[in-house]
Amino acid sequence: MKWLISLAVVTLAVVFWSLRQRPGTTPRQPSFPAPKPLDNIDTTPDAPVSFGRKMSWLAVKTEDSAGVIELLPVTGIQPANWRTGFVAAYGGHVFISPPVNGWTLIVSQQLPELPEENRTDELTPLLASLSDKFRESQYFATHRVVGYHAWALFKKGREVRAFAYLDAKGEYLANRGDQTDGESALGYDYFDPEDPDAQSDTYWDRSDLCYPDEEHVMEVASTWSVNPQTLENSRLAEGTGWIGQYNKSPQ
Repeated sequence: MKWLISLAVVTLAVVFWSLRQRPGTTPRQPSFPAPKPLDNIDTTPDAPVSFGRKMSWLAVKTEDSAGVIELLPVTGIQPANWRTGFVAAYGGHVFISPPVNGWTLIVSQQLPELPEENRTDELTPLLASLSDKFRESQYFATHRVVGYHAWALFKKGREVRAFAYLDAKGEYLANRGDQTDGESALGYDYFDPEDPDAQSDTYWDRSDLCYPDEEHVMEVASTWSVNPQTLENSRLAEGTGWIGQYNKSPQ
């Protein structure tokens, strides 16, 4: 009997190890459940609501929020104020904001991500289309659970900058284009596994290097366009945006 128990324990350990090592089982960007039904949708204009944690959003350089909607793969559009939009965005829907200091924000946990190699890229065509019409579009995302932090900048239909880090894999998923002036001004130097010095253990003890985090995402957003964490203190006029269902293509 004892040897049967030992065999079972060993078998379970082998299965568990193989699952951990199997390609694709390591967590990548965060996944979220299907959108929840929305109740009590309010269209009464209200003041902006801050957001940003565990969220992704686009910033498009225009006050033509209705024109932005025309380029989004969003259905079931209906008016909603900030408070309803906040609940919708964290419930799996998408919120398109009224203008914020010359920008329109598209907020949703269902937005596509900066892709890893050999994965469908829905984000680049979307940002290219928006920036082609409105001259500039930006992408931001952060999720502390898996350590996914990303930002991207497109101008006149072309990618200028794309950066994404996934702590769950310890990998930079993207690092294309030169740092923008806004990024450089923040003064962050990140650990780089490709750096020749990274072969030394002392490299990883350096205090002048760090990893990207959610605060960095907010700070980059602030230098590029709008920091969503400061919206409640912005004293912007009350307004109403739209909510809808973001339609992702099957992977």
